[in-house]
Amino acid sequence: MPKPKTRVFLDANIIIGAGKPPGGPEIARVVDLVEAGIVTVLTTDLTINEVIKKHVQNDFDLVKGVYSPRFRAAVSAITNVDLPSINRSQLRQTLHSLYSTSTKTMFDKLGATILAVDDVKPSVVLGAYSSGHGFFSGEGKKDQFPDAFAFECLKQVATADSPVIVVSQDGDFDKPVQTEANITLVKSLPALFTALGLEMAAPEVNTFLAGHDEELVELVDRELSDWTLYGDVEDSEIDNTVVTAVEIAQLIAFRPTDEGDPILVVGRLSVKATADFTHPNWDEATYDSEDGVLIPHDEVSGQTVLDLEIDFSALIAVDKDGEPMEFEELHFSNDDFVNVPLNPYEDYK
Repeated sequence: MPKPKTRVFLDANIIIGAGKPPGGPEIARVVDLVEAGIVTVLTTDLTINEVIKKHVQNDFDLVKGVYSPRFRAAVSAITNVDLPSINRSQLRQTLHSLYSTSTKTMFDKLGATILAVDDVKPSVVLGAYSSGHGFFSGEGKKDQFPDAFAFECLKQVATADSPVIVVSQDGDFDKPVQTEANITLVKSLPALFTALGLEMAAPEVNTFLAGHDEELVELVDRELSDWTLYGDVEDSEIDNTVVTAVEIAQLIAFRPTDEGDPILVVGRLSVKATADFTHPNWDEATYDSEDGVLIPHDEVSGQTVLDLEIDFSALIAVDKDGEPMEFEELHFSNDDFVNVPLNPYEDYK
């Protein structure tokens, strides 16, 4: 078991991928580790702002039509439901307030120590930028400033007696970490759990899952129905998904920190599903030379088969002997799969 003084920095991409604040089962397990005195979570004020900004933008893109009077009038005419009047600025402010509160709650539960990027001398980061070192050794230099400031914060607190583990999917951390003896890098929360010695051999979990394949399909189907899928055809809509098969591509299970707590399972699923789709008939659209746009006159609709690779986490309740007994919950861990290809036009019926 690691030293209680081991400190963990969760990068924004890891927190965002673990679910909307206050987070999914993997975040809950990190909270368990904090409460057990195994780890201390570090973050920066800049990281918190990045998390808030990303969730705000995701939701804004999902519901942005609501600030359009024309959209609200159409909803009212079709459903007899009057949406509240709200403009673009109010919508963003509402979302920002929502995620500011929920993100703060999440980091409070994690007992996170918040490091201030103002404590980093700008000259240190700008010097690396000018010389092309560290985070600025590759392309897209300007995009690396948030990570560079966060990393300088971590360098100030990392010591031999109290090292820092960075958890990030961002490959930009790879080179800077190599030069710091007291900072190490893992690429995911499952990898963090393994590094902390919490990985377990799980033949009993495999046996449990094999005997609950129909329930697994139902859980995945229910979760998929709550996600928005985007087709690769402009203005397409995909709905009425039905999961037909699920295979477990990767699987790691972790012992609960307290006896009787559920087993945490994380991994990747290969999912096959059917879905209905509609989109404008762009093949037969008319080109408006004045406005420089295509104007479709009808729609194409049909059904397609989706092959998805989905990262997931699940909690499995245990019996009095600690053996897996039943699913408590299952959640997708990210939305990497939401952009899905539709059949070529000639296949549409």
